[in-house]
Order: sequence, then structure tokens, then C-alpha cells
Amino acid sequence: MGRVVVGVAVSVAVAACAVAAVVVGRRVRSRRKWRKVVGVLRELEEGCETTVGRLRQVVDAMAVEMHAGLASEGGSKLKMLLTFVDNLPNG
Repeated sequence: MGRVVVGVAVSVAVAACAVAAVVVGRRVRSRRKWRKVVGVLRELEEGCETTVGRLRQVVDAMAVEMHAGLASEGGSKLKMLLTFVDNLPNG
């Protein structure tokens, strides 16, 4: 009877170790993928990093182009159409 209990205990321990190895392996693979994703995002963030001053210059230049486009035909590289909404749909 004692050998049977020891055999069952060893079998259960081996099965538990196998399940734990599979779970740990999946977690390691998942973390590797996340590290790659984080690396790509960090690279993108560094590549697209722009100072606030430069962004304000872009906003100001775009506003000037929009006003010039509205002021006269062909007055800007940015084509603007004079439009307005008279009534909003109510349905």
C-alpha cells in the first residue's frame, strides 16, 4: 500500500511540474512579445518627438495658410472652400 501511495504522489508531482513548465514557457514567450512591442513604441516615440515650440510654429503656419486660402482664390497652397451650415439636421 505504501508503494502505491508513493507512486501516485510522484506521478502527481511530475504532472504538476509539467503543467508549471508549460505555463512558465507561455508567460516567457508573452513577455518577449511585449518587450518587442514596447521597443517599437519607444522607437516610434523617440522618432516622432517634437518640441512644443516647433508644434506651435506648425499650428501658426497652418492657420496663416488657411486664412490666405479663404481670403483669395489661389492665395494659398492649402485650398479652402467658403462653406457654412445653415441648418443642422434634426432627424
